[in-house]
Amino acid sequence: MVEEAVCPGTALVVETGRPAVMELDPAPAELVLPREVAVEIRAARSSDWMSRSDGPPFELRLSAAG
Repeated sequence: MVEEAVCPGTALVVETGRPAVMELDPAPAELVLPREVAVEIRAARSSDWMSRSDGPPFELRLSAAG
């Protein structure tokens, strides 16, 4: 989940198709890397996500594309 730190608004929720990692013990086989997060934010912005707008979470499903 991504949201604006200074002025929270609409959260971005990205479905990657990978399980959520709550603890790193044992280490998961596939982590979501910072460069992937950057790509996901750019994809959401091109799909009209505006982090400072009020509203429900904006959902971006990457598992269907991959």
